[in-house]
Amino acid sequence: MALTKTHTGWNARLPSRRREGERPTSGWWGRFLARPAVHDPGKLALPLRILLAACVVLVMACTRGGETFGPPKRARTGNTFYVGGGAEPESIDPGKTYDAPGFMVSRNLFEGLMRPDPVTLAPLPGVASSYEESDDGKRFVFHLRPDARWSDGAPVTAHDFEWSWKRVLDPATAAQYAGLLWDLKNGKAYAEGRAPADAVGVRAKDDRTLLVELERAVPWFVDLLTFGPFQPVPRHAIERHGMAWTRPENIVTNGPFHLDKWVISYQIEIAKSPTYWGADEVKLDRVVFVVSDDNHAMMRLFRAGELDWIGPDVRPPQEYLEHLASKKDFRSDRDLATYFYLINLRADAPEPLRDKRVRKALDMSIDKEAMARFVMKGGERPARTLVPDLFVEQGYAPPPGNPYDPEEARRLLREAGYGPGGKPFGTLEVLYNTHDAHRQVAEALQAMWKRELGIDVQLVNQEWKVFMNNRLEGYFQLARAGWTGDFQDPYSFLSMFLSDSEQNETRWVNEEYDALVREALEHRDRAERYALYAKAEAILLEELPMIPLYYYAQNTLLGSWVKGWHPNSQDIHPFRDVWLENEE
Repeated sequence: MALTKTHTGWNARLPSRRREGERPTSGWWGRFLARPAVHDPGKLALPLRILLAACVVLVMACTRGGETFGPPKRARTGNTFYVGGGAEPESIDPGKTYDAPGFMVSRNLFEGLMRPDPVTLAPLPGVASSYEESDDGKRFVFHLRPDARWSDGAPVTAHDFEWSWKRVLDPATAAQYAGLLWDLKNGKAYAEGRAPADAVGVRAKDDRTLLVELERAVPWFVDLLTFGPFQPVPRHAIERHGMAWTRPENIVTNGPFHLDKWVISYQIEIAKSPTYWGADEVKLDRVVFVVSDDNHAMMRLFRAGELDWIGPDVRPPQEYLEHLASKKDFRSDRDLATYFYLINLRADAPEPLRDKRVRKALDMSIDKEAMARFVMKGGERPARTLVPDLFVEQGYAPPPGNPYDPEEARRLLREAGYGPGGKPFGTLEVLYNTHDAHRQVAEALQAMWKRELGIDVQLVNQEWKVFMNNRLEGYFQLARAGWTGDFQDPYSFLSMFLSDSEQNETRWVNEEYDALVREALEHRDRAERYALYAKAEAILLEELPMIPLYYYAQNTLLGSWVKGWHPNSQDIHPFRDVWLENEE
């Protein structure tokens, strides 16, 4: 088929689119991060809350009447951007990363064929200077720019992309996002061992020309090319250093920044890369990510002028939000993200959870309006569906979901054989990772389920890496989760619960759901696709392998001197396009 629709320069189309080691207490922010080890959270919970509340009152008293929470002018000089980095990244290998902190770092170290527009997130030319797309949307030819270089000076070639994409598909890599590449011709067949690597629809015709063939037309395919699994990785560095290739002394990158330093549980530093093709367009010299999941510490750092931005993975604690609402350096925007609880439906899951009436009772006994307004308090919206409400504005008509109805919830529980005079329910275990907001949500659920259903709930708090490992391995009953769309289509959310998805940590299987979601992918017309998505989501909300709680809001603190930072639905802010205005 003849190739048409040549794209060069700016792409005119808008996007259709998870601690280890000791925490250092010395250094320039050590005094803010230092805190005693807590061996018995139960004994210290009340004193800690009193102390934190006192700190909040003190902070608010000191800033009452001020126009900003942090300093009105930058306290620092120089061209280094200081950002709250959140928890320690699980990985910064773009082909294997699956957590938000890891993506925040890796997206600034590596660049794919396309890169996101800082305002709209529409795909802009990255390593590829142009491309052609066939009329049927199944075939692409990308032309790589001749000045694309790895940080060791070697050219970035089409062969690098071919090898990198097949590496993600290879089951040995255990890439969480491998499913996004199943749309490549024979991509899924190769991942499942039914086709050789040579049959996959990505091929370097020469050093600067990459041919891509898809199983079907994917309306958001070009948007995906900005995302981690589609970014190239240096084969020569990986083959030389193995799993240690991402250490600062070994890593080779191709993006606007290069990894300079990584001190576990402390900071990650990236520096402007002189070999990046667009180095002249990069204004920052360096970015420092402060590694900490202590939101109160991050607030203190920002207020003291030690941070320019608290970062996308650090949220102001709920007790601050009312006070922050009037501050000029506080921002609140809607997010293309949903907060939910996963329910383990594996063979060894507790018997009550295997009954969908019990799962529905759990869902219908949660006052999600109260959760959003009085627990979160930051602009979050109550969620009855997995797919975020922002898609409604694009024409998606979601199923109604389950209403808040404690009486019906109790009836369902009795019908399933539990409650007074029925079978013993046992204690329900809720798993969440270290974070004030996650704890508060878990405590609210604990109270609601005890009050409305008489169910005893045990809360289990774990550090990020332990938490994620237990989720992935299925060592949980209920576990908190959150999901931000990787592209602007409901498929980014619904695909998580396909029976063969790597992201389906519940192990729920429903053939009708799978068929509807896959049938939707055959339709390039958005209305037809959305109608099938809605039918599939109705099944999801009836079966409930997960319980939606709220849609996220992006609440953050940003210095007025930070320029080139733009609010967007996915909270992605390429540091390539950010700069600082220092006081003269």
